[in-house]
Amino acid sequence: MKRKTQDIKIPFSPQFAAIVGTNEALFLQQLHYRLQISKNYNEGHRWVYNTYEEWTCEFPCWKMHVVKRLVKKLETDQLIITSAYNKMPMDRTKWYRIDYEKLSQTCGEFVPFEQTETVDRVEQKPLSEENISLPAITKELKQTTKKKIYSEKDLATISSVIEYLNEKAFKRFKHNTNTTMDLLHERIEEGYTLDDFKLVIDTKAAQWLHHPQFRNYLQPSTLFKAEKFENYLNEAPSEMARSIGLEAYASPILDFEKGENAYELRIC
Repeated sequence: MKRKTQDIKIPFSPQFAAIVGTNEALFLQQLHYRLQISKNYNEGHRWVYNTYEEWTCEFPCWKMHVVKRLVKKLETDQLIITSAYNKMPMDRTKWYRIDYEKLSQTCGEFVPFEQTETVDRVEQKPLSEENISLPAITKELKQTTKKKIYSEKDLATISSVIEYLNEKAFKRFKHNTNTTMDLLHERIEEGYTLDDFKLVIDTKAAQWLHHPQFRNYLQPSTLFKAEKFENYLNEAPSEMARSIGLEAYASPILDFEKGENAYELRIC
């Protein structure tokens, strides 16, 4: 039997849609929600980092060409600002934010992202990133994979871990594949934190990155396995050693006959 797809409910404002357009209103409300929980800061603003494919996952009613056309229109209307803060030149994924000042001019006195019953028309403040606190989506967004439900907090941690791994290992792993999400969520459920994941990545990158064979093991399926992760974490140098840098602390001598974990630490 086909599994029922979980709906993500986005509040719809006919008044807002009448001003900017129906699809535009839906996209802006979702982008606004994403901006409120985003931890991506650049040039004093919060940004949302998303591929067109990821937008279509959030809006399954739209094809990718519809999303592309919609983004282009919002850029032309100057209601959204896009940029690229990607660390790798080949990564063309867009970063998005709303131009709240332009949106305020477009909407006039109407406030699109606040609950109607909470808006005080007398003391209403201008629309801006700072004074909008209510999300466009009023319930916690959750993503499902293989009947598993992950909270927005866990999704944010998973995304941060993979982004950090890609930065340190010069990779392009996706954070939203079922295998990666399940693997990281298992470790999160065991009590491991973002700092723990980063420490493991730092440790193994220092040991493996510059070796042609072992650098291939810098991947989620190796680093975050249950039987490996704790051992990798305990390999991390002490706080004193970390203060002088992982690379300076240990230079591994690898024995290929004993497998990927066989190495001997030599103090430099």
